[in-house]
Amino acid sequence: MPAPSPSTASAAGATTKKQPIGEARKKAAAILEKEDQDVRDFLAKGVKATGTPGFTAWYQKAIVGLDMKQTAFSKADAYFTADNEPTDLIEKWRSDNGEANAKVTQYAMDGTSPDAPNAKTRRDAAAAFSALEQADKDAKTIASGK
Repeated sequence: MPAPSPSTASAAGATTKKQPIGEARKKAAAILEKEDQDVRDFLAKGVKATGTPGFTAWYQKAIVGLDMKQTAFSKADAYFTADNEPTDLIEKWRSDNGEANAKVTQYAMDGTSPDAPNAKTRRDAAAAFSALEQADKDAKTIASGK
């Protein structure tokens, strides 16, 4: 009987070579951390644009959601098999990152107020940054395996 294939199918349908679990965890975490940073950078641009004519263009991107396809989650998840996936950890990251995305969308809606930036937008931004901080911690836990 032939040996099992050293490949697994990723979420995108491409084939990736199986990696040692430690390496897979680090690569998956790097993808998740990059996504967190992309959201953080996007929000920072919105904060800077609030109250200016440039806010409209930023708002149009923010209001539809940042990653509705969950691209980073799918890419990170592809590094694991059913046997070695840190399911609870990766789902916790997904939840925390999703919370940040929701707060960015809330910031966009509150940022349309004629008096923005204001206390509401500051709370929205703080909540988004806090959720991203937690998502970063989740990614670090995925990387370390602890």
